[in-house]
Amino acid sequence: MILKPRYVGWLSPIVFVLLILIANSIAEASPESMEILKRIMNAEEKVAYVGTRMIVMNTSRGTVAREEAVIHQPPEIHAVTVLPILEHDRSLKPSDQELHRGSERDRRNGRRDERRGDRRRFSLNWKRMASLSQKEVELLAQNYTFDSVPADPIAGQETDLVTVSPRFDARPTKRLYLARDTGVILRIEDFAPDGKLRFMSVYTQISFEEEAVAQKLAEWNRNEKPPAEKRRRRSQPITLDEAKTVLEGKLIEPTYLPSGFQLLETRYFKHRSETVYLRYTDGMLTFTVFESKRKQGNSRNSERGGVEHLQIQGIEARHEKRGPTHILQWYISDLNFTVMGELRQDELIKVAESLILAAK
Repeated sequence: MILKPRYVGWLSPIVFVLLILIANSIAEASPESMEILKRIMNAEEKVAYVGTRMIVMNTSRGTVAREEAVIHQPPEIHAVTVLPILEHDRSLKPSDQELHRGSERDRRNGRRDERRGDRRRFSLNWKRMASLSQKEVELLAQNYTFDSVPADPIAGQETDLVTVSPRFDARPTKRLYLARDTGVILRIEDFAPDGKLRFMSVYTQISFEEEAVAQKLAEWNRNEKPPAEKRRRRSQPITLDEAKTVLEGKLIEPTYLPSGFQLLETRYFKHRSETVYLRYTDGMLTFTVFESKRKQGNSRNSERGGVEHLQIQGIEARHEKRGPTHILQWYISDLNFTVMGELRQDELIKVAESLILAAK
């Protein structure tokens, strides 16, 4: 599997944002934090490299590991290839590297859950910083602190350990190991609020030599398949006023937000029904509120294991946990609601309570 989610100029907006933030000091954002952010982005913008890294994820079904080959050549290329793992003289494909138990139906559900969980967990990978909006960078600097100390070498490179700590309780902590000479992130550790390691990525080999990068890039270009026809995005950005029109004036916004969270964007899509969603973030974590006019019906989720029914402000709601993500669903005032995110369950319930009260 090869990914190439990069376009010309993809780094320029974030670097411009960082320069704005450095010139206009943000409340509570320390100069040290901004300098570290600038260092990371400078590396993403200017440093080319090739390497292999191990990815380890601790999920509800156990530990999942895989190896990836990476080619990074700014400003356009960040290619990732998932490598097979050799075990007992046979090659395991990436799809074979996860162990699922139970019935065939449970295995299908498990694979779907893990893919969803992995995708959200991979959003914590700091490559994503290259596409953060100005608001996300501001919130990241306001809601988290960045502290740097020298650390042990990784893949033959001297490193500095950057600890990203939340200013509020019940938020994750991250450790980033930066190559001292280049600022490239060599290792990422993501810890849940309870201190348990959820995700780790570490380079076992890396080269910044131009010849090595050129050679690997040539191999990658030879093996790259012709791009498939670009699919139309299912969702599109809209204003809050437009969202109210879609839902016939019934758009409900939460009156409770966890500390540090702000509305990031409002989007619309139509599948089985017209749906509006509001995405909130503190710069690192997000939660999303989905609202649609579709009439209430039986949900496949109600048949799944691990679903519990809760009473929230007199309304029956379904709760499900997929990896670190909590999901709440209910129906009120001719609207279907889904709230999901990596918040604690009690925080997400407070968001749901405010929506239910506002809808009554």
